[in-house]
Amino acid sequence: MELTTYSAKRLAIGLVMVVCVQVIIFLAVQVVPGDPVEAMMSETGNISPEIVAALREQFGLDQPLPVRLLEHMRELFMLDFGTSFQYSQPAAAIIGSRLLVSLELVVLSAFFGIAAGIFFGSWSVQTRIGNWLVSALGPIILSVPGYVAGSFFVLALSLWLGWLPAGGMAPISDPVEHLRRLVLPVLTLSLPIAATIAKVTRYSILEVRNQDWVRTSRAYGFSARRTFRRDILRNALTPVLTVSALELGGLIGATVLVERVFNLPGLGSLLVSAVSVRDYPLIQGAVFVISAFYIAINIAADIGYGFLDPRAARR
Repeated sequence: MELTTYSAKRLAIGLVMVVCVQVIIFLAVQVVPGDPVEAMMSETGNISPEIVAALREQFGLDQPLPVRLLEHMRELFMLDFGTSFQYSQPAAAIIGSRLLVSLELVVLSAFFGIAAGIFFGSWSVQTRIGNWLVSALGPIILSVPGYVAGSFFVLALSLWLGWLPAGGMAPISDPVEHLRRLVLPVLTLSLPIAATIAKVTRYSILEVRNQDWVRTSRAYGFSARRTFRRDILRNALTPVLTVSALELGGLIGATVLVERVFNLPGLGSLLVSAVSVRDYPLIQGAVFVISAFYIAINIAADIGYGFLDPRAARR
């Protein structure tokens, strides 16, 4: 019952946060200098003021700011982001097609990054070479920007060795080629996650294994492997879960540069192009998806934290 109430509170807080983010983003894009209609028509030459006024009326830009904000929030709760200024198509449809690419990239990167991080973090406590890998290579991986690492992988694994494609996205109807083209971007995104999770896992295990209940478990005659799996690793995963949620939440934002490096048609590259032409519906819709994803992941982590440690649900 306590966990249910705790989960309901976290969900309510998350909904309020999503609404607040949308209000802030809406106001932020409105105060940026420049007119989206003029930005779209900048390459078509001289446009008469009548055409500009007609387009502004068509896009609803002639309405007062409070009216546009209320209309935006009403459409938002209906998951209607409006019509893209740039493509003259529903923004939700455009975002949905790009979102699948980003979500596939995020899910694969998070899975391999978190799994590798927990494995190497646990291994580093038990072996000297594992300790060296986490302690020496971890800071090096974290210090290299994603676009630099991605460019290096393209140069080394694609251009020099010819093992993998340099970029682009293959259709899912060709699963082998589709996965081959995802190897380098997933590797680029998952390595920093693995380095972070490995370090957190290592420190957490070192702290937990000296607790009284671990010594009690060993005194009862349980094997070292069972004690590690049941008493050490489970309790050590609580801070790992929190850090994993933060890494996963920020991952969809980190895909922006990686999608550019590997020429992937994802949500990040769509957001960059939408900002350049001030496509308000696409900007607001893309930010809504990213913020909702980030908040949902953190809420799920809080609920998982309450499951692993019931004391958190009583606070």
